[in-house]
Order: sequence, then C-alpha cells, then structure tokens
Amino acid sequence: MAMASINDVFSGKTVLIVEDNENSDSYFRAALHKYGVSTLSAGNGKEAIRIFGENKQIDLVLMDLNMPEMDGFEATQRIKSMRPEVLVVAQSAYILSGEEKRSVEAGCDEFLAKPIRLNSLFEVLNRYLK
Repeated sequence: MAMASINDVFSGKTVLIVEDNENSDSYFRAALHKYGVSTLSAGNGKEAIRIFGENKQIDLVLMDLNMPEMDGFEATQRIKSMRPEVLVVAQSAYILSGEEKRSVEAGCDEFLAKPIRLNSLFEVLNRYLK
C-alpha cells in the first residue's frame, strides 16, 4: 500500500491561527494551505474565542501568547472550557520568561518557540492531526 502524502494526512483539517502580527499570520496560512489545511485567523484572544465558538470544525489552535485585548493564556483557558479535546499549540518568542510553563498551566498541549521553523510546526501537526 502506498504511503499517504502529507496533503492526504492534513486534507480536511482546520487550524485557527491566533496571531496579532499580520506577517506571521500570512506565513502560517500560506504554509498550511500548501499542505491542504484550511485556516481561520484571529488577531487577538477575544476574536479567537468568537471564531472558535462559531466553527465546530476547528481541529487545532495555533495560539500566540502575547496579544492585545486578551492574551493567549486567557484565550486558551476559555477555548479549553468550551472544548477540552481541541488541541492548542502555544507560540511565543519569550521562552526565557516562563511562558512555556504558563502556557501548559493554561491548557496548551504544545509550545513552539518563535521563530517557528516549518518542520517543527509540521511535526506537531503530524503528531496530533493524523
């Protein structure tokens, strides 16, 4: 039997990208679309909660931790209270400030340090979205 392509593995999956930096959001969207992943985008935690509540098909949330209006820690707690089974991957450039530990305490399943290499992102997606 032939091995499934990466597009087949991720096809039909939906990732909510929560990122206040437009360049980072565009980078993630382009990379994910290339492999057949559908994306939704939110620029802050409040918007993420609204979009998450309106879209039951979301399989994974890629959560920036430092954003205006509502940070990723609070947004993660609220998202997990709605659907504990959804996967939340935290992302932050502030790895020395204890954010990885705080993200786990908030309910994140994984932590990726910025700048995120695409192979690291796809390793996480492959682990959780099969």
